[in-house]
Amino acid sequence: MKVIKPGPDRMVPRGVVGGAEISQATAGAHNIYMGVFRVPPEARSRPHYHAGCESAVYMLSGTLDVRWGEHLEQSVRIGAGDLVYVPPRETHVLENPSAAEPAEYVVARDAPTEDSVEVPWADDEHHVAGTGGTAAQRS
Repeated sequence: MKVIKPGPDRMVPRGVVGGAEISQATAGAHNIYMGVFRVPPEARSRPHYHAGCESAVYMLSGTLDVRWGEHLEQSVRIGAGDLVYVPPRETHVLENPSAAEPAEYVVARDAPTEDSVEVPWADDEHHVAGTGGTAAQRS
């Protein structure tokens, strides 16, 4: 048994803010990953997917607009209490539409490491379509 206490925030490669996590690195996990993440007000993640795992998301607070698909053509708004399933290799972007409230969520995956892969072409297409924020908002 191992307890992971909340620690300092850290930027994660896909452009959101991470907190505490259970992973191979922090707990010696072999088949599971779970972490707490935050998207600041008016910020969005970079387009990415998770290569070798399924993900389950539980929204703790706030609201996120999620775009997904080969060309980020599908979208849904999720909020506190919502559960979301993300299959392996599903390119997606998380965007916080609020000017004041961060969006916080918990992610669980069936892999012990963070396997996020950024998709730069999707970011370019997302901006060309006029549906994304500014570079400063993508943090």
